[in-house]
Amino acid sequence: MPQPYHFVTDWRFTAPLQKVWSVVLDIERYPGRWKNFRRVQITRGDGKTVGSVITCEVRGSLPYSLNYALEVQEAEEYRHILLRSTGDLVGTGRWEFSEAEPGTVKALYFWDVATTNPILNLVAPLAKGALARNHEQVMANGYAALRPHVEG
Repeated sequence: MPQPYHFVTDWRFTAPLQKVWSVVLDIERYPGRWKNFRRVQITRGDGKTVGSVITCEVRGSLPYSLNYALEVQEAEEYRHILLRSTGDLVGTGRWEFSEAEPGTVKALYFWDVATTNPILNLVAPLAKGALARNHEQVMANGYAALRPHVEG
Protein backbone atom coordinates (compact mmCIF):
# COMPACT_ATOMS: atom_id res chain seq x y z
CA MET A 1 0.00 0.00 0.00
CA PRO A 2 1.43 3.43 -0.89
CA GLN A 3 2.66 5.40 2.11
CA PRO A 4 1.64 9.08 2.19
CA TYR A 5 4.08 11.78 3.22
CA HIS A 6 3.33 15.43 3.94
CA PHE A 7 6.31 17.77 4.11
CA VAL A 8 6.54 21.54 4.40
CA THR A 9 9.84 23.27 3.71
CA ASP A 10 10.31 26.94 4.62
CA TRP A 11 13.24 28.75 3.01
CA ARG A 12 14.03 32.45 3.58
CA PHE A 13 16.22 34.51 1.26
CA THR A 14 17.52 38.06 1.35
CA ALA A 15 16.98 38.83 -2.33
CA PRO A 16 14.36 40.22 -4.70
CA LEU A 17 11.32 38.01 -5.29
CA GLN A 18 12.07 37.70 -9.02
CA LYS A 19 15.56 36.35 -8.33
CA VAL A 20 14.30 33.83 -5.76
CA TRP A 21 11.68 32.59 -8.24
CA SER A 22 14.21 32.37 -11.03
CA VAL A 23 16.88 30.41 -9.12
CA VAL A 24 14.60 28.13 -7.09
CA LEU A 25 12.67 27.11 -10.21
CA ASP A 26 15.75 26.69 -12.42
CA ILE A 27 15.45 22.95 -11.92
CA GLU A 28 17.59 22.05 -14.93
CA ARG A 29 20.60 23.42 -13.05
CA TYR A 30 19.93 21.40 -9.92
CA PRO A 31 22.32 18.52 -10.75
CA GLY A 32 25.25 20.95 -10.94
CA ARG A 33 24.24 22.76 -7.75
CA TRP A 34 22.26 20.39 -5.55
CA LYS A 35 24.12 17.11 -4.99
CA ASN A 36 20.99 15.02 -4.40
CA PHE A 37 19.65 15.66 -7.90
CA ARG A 38 21.41 13.10 -10.08
CA ARG A 39 19.47 13.83 -13.26
CA VAL A 40 16.96 16.43 -14.39
CA GLN A 41 15.54 16.79 -17.88
CA ILE A 42 12.79 19.06 -19.12
CA THR A 43 10.91 16.86 -21.57
CA ARG A 44 8.16 19.34 -22.44
CA GLY A 45 7.87 23.11 -22.12
CA ASP A 46 10.19 25.36 -20.12
CA GLY A 47 9.73 23.81 -16.67
CA LYS A 48 7.82 26.81 -15.29
CA THR A 49 4.62 27.03 -17.34
CA VAL A 50 1.48 24.90 -17.37
CA GLY A 51 1.97 21.66 -19.27
CA SER A 52 5.74 21.54 -18.76
CA VAL A 53 7.15 18.15 -17.73
CA ILE A 54 10.41 17.58 -15.86
CA THR A 55 11.90 14.14 -15.14
CA CYS A 56 14.11 13.78 -12.08
CA GLU A 57 16.33 11.27 -10.36
CA VAL A 58 17.03 12.12 -6.72
CA ARG A 59 19.11 10.30 -4.14
CA GLY A 60 19.33 11.19 -0.47
CA SER A 61 21.62 9.61 2.12
CA LEU A 62 19.68 6.33 2.12
CA PRO A 63 20.67 3.65 -0.42
CA TYR A 64 18.00 4.23 -3.06
CA SER A 65 17.14 6.71 -5.79
CA LEU A 66 13.70 8.04 -6.66
CA ASN A 67 12.70 8.60 -10.27
CA TYR A 68 9.67 10.74 -10.93
CA ALA A 69 8.18 13.20 -13.39
CA LEU A 70 6.73 16.58 -12.46
CA GLU A 71 4.05 18.20 -14.59
CA VAL A 72 3.23 21.86 -14.04
CA GLN A 73 -0.51 22.08 -13.30
CA GLU A 74 -0.74 25.77 -12.33
CA ALA A 75 1.69 28.64 -12.41
CA GLU A 76 1.36 32.26 -11.41
CA GLU A 77 4.70 33.96 -11.98
CA TYR A 78 6.43 35.07 -8.77
CA ARG A 79 3.55 33.67 -6.65
CA HIS A 80 3.16 29.90 -6.92
CA ILE A 81 3.62 26.80 -9.03
CA LEU A 82 1.68 23.55 -8.59
CA LEU A 83 3.27 20.28 -9.70
CA ARG A 84 1.81 16.80 -10.17
CA SER A 85 4.28 13.99 -9.50
CA THR A 86 4.18 10.54 -11.11
CA GLY A 87 6.59 7.62 -10.96
CA ASP A 88 8.25 6.58 -7.68
CA LEU A 89 6.48 9.50 -5.98
CA VAL A 90 2.82 10.24 -6.73
CA GLY A 91 1.05 13.32 -5.50
CA THR A 92 1.63 17.06 -5.61
CA GLY A 93 4.27 19.64 -4.90
CA ARG A 94 3.54 23.34 -4.51
CA TRP A 95 5.99 26.23 -4.27
CA GLU A 96 4.61 29.46 -2.81
CA PHE A 97 6.65 32.66 -2.89
CA SER A 98 5.95 35.81 -0.87
CA GLU A 99 7.71 38.74 0.70
CA ALA A 100 7.97 37.89 4.38
CA GLU A 101 9.26 41.37 5.28
CA PRO A 102 11.05 44.07 3.33
CA GLY A 103 14.05 42.50 1.60
CA THR A 104 13.20 38.93 2.65
CA VAL A 105 11.42 36.38 0.48
CA LYS A 106 9.77 33.28 1.87
CA ALA A 107 9.72 30.20 -0.39
CA LEU A 108 7.43 27.49 0.98
CA TYR A 109 7.34 24.02 -0.55
CA PHE A 110 4.47 21.65 0.20
CA TRP A 111 5.28 18.09 -0.87
CA ASP A 112 2.31 15.72 -0.51
CA VAL A 113 3.31 12.44 -2.06
CA ALA A 114 3.11 8.70 -1.66
CA THR A 115 5.77 6.19 -2.62
CA THR A 116 5.04 3.53 -5.20
CA ASN A 117 8.20 1.51 -4.53
CA PRO A 118 7.07 -1.80 -2.94
CA ILE A 119 10.21 -2.11 -0.80
CA LEU A 120 9.86 1.43 0.60
CA ASN A 121 6.19 0.78 1.30
CA LEU A 122 7.06 -2.48 3.06
CA VAL A 123 9.59 -0.83 5.42
CA ALA A 124 7.73 2.49 5.77
CA PRO A 125 5.84 1.60 8.98
CA LEU A 126 9.18 0.96 10.73
CA ALA A 127 11.32 3.49 8.85
CA LYS A 128 8.97 6.43 8.28
CA GLY A 129 11.02 8.63 10.64
CA ALA A 130 14.26 7.81 8.81
CA LEU A 131 12.58 8.46 5.45
CA ALA A 132 11.28 11.81 6.72
CA ARG A 133 14.74 12.77 8.04
CA ASN A 134 16.20 11.80 4.67
CA HIS A 135 13.79 14.21 2.95
CA GLU A 136 14.60 16.98 5.44
CA GLN A 137 18.34 16.51 4.80
CA VAL A 138 17.82 16.62 1.03
CA MET A 139 15.93 19.91 1.39
CA ALA A 140 18.58 21.33 3.76
CA ASN A 141 21.20 20.44 1.13
CA GLY A 142 19.09 22.24 -1.47
CA TYR A 143 18.84 25.40 0.62
CA ALA A 144 22.60 25.41 1.23
CA ALA A 145 23.25 24.84 -2.48
CA LEU A 146 20.78 27.40 -3.87
CA ARG A 147 21.15 30.18 -1.33
CA PRO A 148 24.49 31.48 -2.67
CA HIS A 149 22.99 31.66 -6.18
CA VAL A 150 19.93 33.51 -4.91
CA GLU A 151 21.70 35.91 -2.57
CA GLY A 152 25.01 36.25 -4.43
